[in-house]
Amino acid sequence: MAVLVGRTNAGKSTLLNALVGRKVSIVTPKPQTTRDTIHGIVHHPKGQVVFVDTPGFFHTRGTRMVQELHDRTREALADVDVVLHLVDPTREPGPEDALVAEALKAITSPRILCIGKSDAHERPHRRHWMGQALSYQAVLDVSGATGSGLAALIEKLILLVPEGEPLYPPSDTTNSTRDFQIAEIIREQVYLQASDEVPYRTKVSIDKVEVMPATRDRPERLGIDATVFAGDERYQRMLIGKGGARVKQIREFSRRELQRVLGQKVALSLDIHVDGSLT
Repeated sequence: MAVLVGRTNAGKSTLLNALVGRKVSIVTPKPQTTRDTIHGIVHHPKGQVVFVDTPGFFHTRGTRMVQELHDRTREALADVDVVLHLVDPTREPGPEDALVAEALKAITSPRILCIGKSDAHERPHRRHWMGQALSYQAVLDVSGATGSGLAALIEKLILLVPEGEPLYPPSDTTNSTRDFQIAEIIREQVYLQASDEVPYRTKVSIDKVEVMPATRDRPERLGIDATVFAGDERYQRMLIGKGGARVKQIREFSRRELQRVLGQKVALSLDIHVDGSLT
């Protein structure tokens, strides 16, 4: 099992999706979009590698949620075969990278340093990370956007991961359930369409998923009823928007992305409610 760690927005989820070959983890510009430790499974002729995506380390004022996410990442590091430390050489190393380094101090498992964004025109801080090479079993330039370096990364991991029986059947690409994936895709669109206006603790509940049989006018569809919960009425109004414009936008973009990921027609019903425990 290989755990992906790094500062927030380093590109871990993008890299995981590229390694697996499909979307298993959502991606937004919002720091710490990833909240759960999500498994992505790569099936290779030489073996199976299970990747664990983790919340990024985020240097900000202390909040209960940030502490929870950092704790989840530290727990994921506690019992792993290999650590993949993904760094962003386009950003100056800072306090968040120091948090990652502190978390890695007690880890005895082999480490690979992945220097990301190899497709970027300029990576001014790559030399800094190359200076850390002696602390790692390997250093690789990779790009989740183009797939560059991923084949070499898989080959290196196959050598480092202990031999054993596969943890997942060949048909599996993630450990997450369909309902979890649907909720995550909707949450992704909440962040993308509402930008910085919506707080971290917005959550999505899947109320019903059912197959809607084909009719004379419409093909078979997957009917989904979901609820987005905001922390208070102000954020609820923000998500609904004037005349319901914002929630319609979120619903439409969510529906399109769900159809792309699930590979079938989707009918999506979306409500916005308040959950005071999220504040």
